[in-house]
Amino acid sequence: MSVFRVKSEPGKEPRDWTVEKFATIDGDEKFIRDMCELQTVLHATMIFGKQREDADDAIGSILFDGLMPAFSELQKIRAAAGKDLPIMDRRELYHNFHGKLWKSYKELTQRAATVIGFNIGFLFSSNSDFKKGLKEFESAYPAVRPELGAGLANARKRWQNDLALFRNTLVEHPQGDPDRFGKYYDLQCAEFLFEEVWNSIVDLIAVLLESKLSGGTKLALPDPRTLPNWRNRFVFDVPALRNLK
Repeated sequence: MSVFRVKSEPGKEPRDWTVEKFATIDGDEKFIRDMCELQTVLHATMIFGKQREDADDAIGSILFDGLMPAFSELQKIRAAAGKDLPIMDRRELYHNFHGKLWKSYKELTQRAATVIGFNIGFLFSSNSDFKKGLKEFESAYPAVRPELGAGLANARKRWQNDLALFRNTLVEHPQGDPDRFGKYYDLQCAEFLFEEVWNSIVDLIAVLLESKLSGGTKLALPDPRTLPNWRNRFVFDVPALRNLK
């Protein structure tokens, strides 16, 4: 299975744009479907014109320039499982994976948030600055659901702070003893982190976009009793339609 993307070409109609094979990854992977769903949510918001175009591109960049390259590295790690690779080669696989995963989260997600209209730089600061920055964020953006702060704090505690330390200490600026970070050279840990990171990205961007919806519309999780075959991550909860049967 492969993922294709369309290369826009100035002066040509969209139907004539070049379709390029981007990666040998199943387009039905959940992280791909959920990231693409964010663009659907974006197009339902009150973000228009150039800002919408830029936000569309920024969300797409998280997927094409961050998560998909990270997933490709994860596939290589899976393929190497059980093989007797030299230590250097095995470490290189994991360093490439974690570097691209961190780029997805810190660089590309932060850029998308900025384009959408939010400053989330505090998310990547020290614990004390994070708490201060979160209060300032909540004051500056009251339309953003307040549960976001607890989710971000939980992510920092569960995986973000340790991953940042590993990335800064060994991946980006190699120094110290790699054995100190032994857990990061394990397939199970890599699988865990990929799931955590892409889900955190989707939820964060979705909450930011939700605050730009009109008429009190919110994003909600689908009810499996009424939508047993719903493949999307979210549904739109429109106040005016709640009581319709």
